[in-house]
Amino acid sequence: MSNRTPSIRSQPLPKEFLDWQVVLRHHTMVARNGAPHIGVVPTVMVKHPGVQLGVASHSIVCGLLPADRLLEAKTREFRTLYETYSPKGARQLYDQGIEYLLDYYQSSSDFDPSSVTTLLPEDADLVKALRADPSCALVFNVFEPSEPREIGSPRCTQVEARAEVLSSGPVYDNVWWHNTLFHGPADEHVVIRFHHQRSWDTRFGGLQALGA
Repeated sequence: MSNRTPSIRSQPLPKEFLDWQVVLRHHTMVARNGAPHIGVVPTVMVKHPGVQLGVASHSIVCGLLPADRLLEAKTREFRTLYETYSPKGARQLYDQGIEYLLDYYQSSSDFDPSSVTTLLPEDADLVKALRADPSCALVFNVFEPSEPREIGSPRCTQVEARAEVLSSGPVYDNVWWHNTLFHGPADEHVVIRFHHQRSWDTRFGGLQALGA
């Protein structure tokens, strides 16, 4: 499945949201040595096979996809880093990956404006649910007063999406090699690409549409 011709139509994510995600990820490289912040760990709400009423929820770590013009080049860079430094040991590989990402997370214009991704075991319950019904919502809920204001200020953003399950292709390769750089090869995994449909600010019980 090519990044250039996705099978699911999408809308641009709110620019403020994408800017926040990039700033947040750069911050984790500087201040947390790459440890994920709660802001990149949304809850996915999805209809679950066998659940008669309501929805099931799953926590994931989500990633940003490079913009189309950069996708294949960034995939090559991830792969080259892994193949160059993995023989030198896990510590050096990890440190080189963090150094690379310090420059990688600089501008939201370098990333796909209309989707986020994750990598999951192909037999995961969430994957089964999304194969049955790709409609879902990702809820980003953050209140971290110890973090800089643009990162930790209160927010609860609900991103409505349609999920695409990928087991091959340029998008799959990019996410797979990015993950491999830090966690090693993930066999029998699939990439979920969440195509953005619309977003809502649901802080304090509200429901306000967020524009692109």
